[in-house]
Amino acid sequence: MAIFKIKKVGTLVLSVLGLLLLSILFASISYTKPAICHFAATNEQTASPEDDTVRIRIGFVGDIMAHLTQLNAQKRDDSTYDFHNNYVWFSAMFQANDLMIGNLETTFSGKEKGYSAYPMFNTPDALAEALKSAGFDILSTANNHMYDRSTHGLLRTMQVLKENQLLFTGSRSSTAEKRYLIYPVKGVHVGVIAYTYESGRYGDTVTINGLRIKKEDAARINSFNPANLGETTAEMRREYKNMLQEGADVVVFIIHWGDEYRITPSAYQLALADSLNKIGVDIVFGSHPHVVQPVDYLFDSVHHHTTLVVYSAGNFISNQRYETLENYNTEDGLYVEVTLQKTAGTPISIANASFYPTWVNKYQREGRNVYEVVPLDYIMGQDSLINNFTAAQLERMAKSRERTLERISLLRKGR
Repeated sequence: MAIFKIKKVGTLVLSVLGLLLLSILFASISYTKPAICHFAATNEQTASPEDDTVRIRIGFVGDIMAHLTQLNAQKRDDSTYDFHNNYVWFSAMFQANDLMIGNLETTFSGKEKGYSAYPMFNTPDALAEALKSAGFDILSTANNHMYDRSTHGLLRTMQVLKENQLLFTGSRSSTAEKRYLIYPVKGVHVGVIAYTYESGRYGDTVTINGLRIKKEDAARINSFNPANLGETTAEMRREYKNMLQEGADVVVFIIHWGDEYRITPSAYQLALADSLNKIGVDIVFGSHPHVVQPVDYLFDSVHHHTTLVVYSAGNFISNQRYETLENYNTEDGLYVEVTLQKTAGTPISIANASFYPTWVNKYQREGRNVYEVVPLDYIMGQDSLINNFTAAQLERMAKSRERTLERISLLRKGR
């Protein structure tokens, strides 16, 4: 049975606002289990007798949002935008991963369309450059705000990501392109695909967030109907098999699903996760609820296959907080690290998954708002850093950490 435990994870070096590099011992909550062989993998890396084990690390965070107060905070005096400071605490960790993934919950529709936030997002292109600089490799574009600016926004967002050398899944420029990515790292091929829930259908017309999707655009989008999980499962199984046929050794699904602000998975989340486990998916990363939901391992006793499911990693960055929604849960986030290992002559497996509570620190500097996502264990474990925060901030950070650690273990209780 999987257990939670406190674990010391290496020595990380973080660059903080251009100050000195700090070497620290980072405490995290780890969720460990016996390694289970999922399927045979072909490893292209030649293993030496001294070290025949290949390890790759995949990172994931949830919703990357840009509300109006965030846009105002990132606007410079010359009317340009700069988002780099948002991720300064995490860039070294992200860059150390072999693959870093996040959910891009906005569009890049261009200045001429007018920048905007909720309910119809259009964020400056500068965010894409900042995300690349922070260490992101793949972004999911499959979410309920992907069509906020119709066809133009859908296509231009993909173009901006390409210009910034960011890979993406969840949308495609044309039906000639695949719905998924195969990401090679250290001789291991990681298949990644993203889907978003549909808000309903009018005949053959798909809607996302209540917006009717043009037929030609619906073919560009990876979406599923929560009301028809049979159809959904069949579609996802086809893409899973396509990835395996193209050489994927490990398959990751990123699913935008569930109910906003609900701290436990909905019935259809649980049912779809079970189906993905039976299909053979190795990792499911969830987004959309804007709050952290539980983490679980699902085991298919028939095929002896285990799937790691993160039902929701919550908000990575947003302006959703108690002051705006009277909901502290929207302040909580989860940074996930999954380590895969492959030893010559053995199948690939998940060796470990670690979970780091995050929180958005919003404060004032020189009369303007500042947004920085902070790793809570790191901050609260360093006396020299604690002194930089007010008592009120530290209290909120401690409560956020407590909520997150409690939340991710909810499904494990009583087992």
